Amino acid sequence: MLKTFTLNNRVDEQLSDTAGTIVFSVTDENNVERKIFADTFLDENHVPQGVTASNKRELPLVEGLFRMDIGETTSIDFTLFNKTFKRDVNKTPNQVAHDEVLKMEKEGNSLLNSLRGKAGKLFKSKKEKKTEAVAS
Repeated sequence: MLKTFTLNNRVDEQLSDTAGTIVFSVTDENNVERKIFADTFLDENHVPQGVTASNKRELPLVEGLFRMDIGETTSIDFTLFNKTFKRDVNKTPNQVAHDEVLKMEKEGNSLLNSLRGKAGKLFKSKKEKKTEAVAS
């Protein structure tokens, strides 16, 4: 999936001696404007040296925007990234997350039931033979 973005603005904010944030304002190939948020690592002069995407789905975009000047346009191919992270393009990130939660619940219930079955076998008591005491 090839996407094209134009960097309209960039706002850097220093949060500490070693960390900051960047807000990129971009326009895509469909003329849709949006903001992209990123966290930065600062050097001793408080200059951003590295960047990570606040939303992990935007990592390739953030890495490209970090190196761009305002007004520049770039095209980014998300195909390999989407294959690597198995993105279902017909589902929103929330739908994918919901499906994963349901899958984990099902796997968890299967494991729990399996453990219950095994525990039941382990803790079953054998029938005890009763003996009567003989009075002397």
